[in-house]
Amino acid sequence: MIPGRVVRFASHDVRGAAVEQTGLLHLPATPPPPGGWPYAVYGHMTTGGGDRSAPSACTPEHPERRRMTQGDEVCRGLLAHGVAVLRPDYEGIGSPGPHPYLIGASLARSVLDMAAARRALDPRIGDAWVAVGHSEGAVAVLHAAARARLDHRSGHDLRGVAALTPVTRMDRTIGLASRVRVRAPGTGVVTALTGLMLRGATTVDPALEDLLLDGGLSPSARARWHHLDERCLVELAEGTSWGGLAPAAVWGPRGATARAALLARLRAEDVRHLVLPRVPVRIDLGLLDEVAPAPLTAALVRRWRADGVPVTARAWPTHHSGVLAPRHAPAAVVAWVRRVLDSAPAGRG
Repeated sequence: MIPGRVVRFASHDVRGAAVEQTGLLHLPATPPPPGGWPYAVYGHMTTGGGDRSAPSACTPEHPERRRMTQGDEVCRGLLAHGVAVLRPDYEGIGSPGPHPYLIGASLARSVLDMAAARRALDPRIGDAWVAVGHSEGAVAVLHAAARARLDHRSGHDLRGVAALTPVTRMDRTIGLASRVRVRAPGTGVVTALTGLMLRGATTVDPALEDLLLDGGLSPSARARWHHLDERCLVELAEGTSWGGLAPAAVWGPRGATARAALLARLRAEDVRHLVLPRVPVRIDLGLLDEVAPAPLTAALVRRWRADGVPVTARAWPTHHSGVLAPRHAPAAVVAWVRRVLDSAPAGRG
């Protein structure tokens, strides 16, 4: 993790209660220009669902270090060009309560509340900003952009959104994968992600948790339920945790009902429903992406362009995390952010 300061900022949880969230603040080495440094809020990819999964708590020995530092190349490039970087851990990760995984309102609030707190974190940070995120973080910044036009706190001068490998149509991909009856290479992560999605859905649907613990989950999955609030994704995918189950082995006698409720929640939260503001949007996708398949991401691009959103799209010959490899998207994303920040504010739509 590039050097930064662990910070706390005021927010609200998914049910409206006041909470304090955590994150990282990185400041450029150059003096701020008049009006303050422009800034980016960077949303990280999935690292897990509990405090152990907070990127702000990353150490060289942490088992989740690869995912926690996945955005460092982009953030380092932004800092080199005089852009401050704010990196929220998200609700329930480094703050009280469970993590509302892939719940758009919660992820958006983490991004927007950290943006609103910027001057309290350092008064030299200005108003012009961009939202940048990868994977779950791409979902976070897209939801934040859709809500930013309704956020009337002063200084929310959103100039653009860069979403790298945004996940969409998880009701299809996880829906299919959750029927696999055998363990195989890669199924451990699928099962762990299914668990995180179920845990996230229960934060906005308490009745689902009752169902899961009363026959929706198999006995083996129920015994691992508490892991979702305690372990990072690498640990959840291990054989001693959710990764020890074939995807179909998650479900109990009432599993069909629980599975249907999960897929309905995933459809409701999907970024494809978002009405984005008329600010520049950049989408980077991996042609070999196993998490956010390229055809599904391309459909997002077509949909938003049809809505009149100015979307720049770039495909890379790599997989989900490979999009952020130094030889792929980071330099192009940094250059795009610089152009967007140097441009006049876009009209609000």
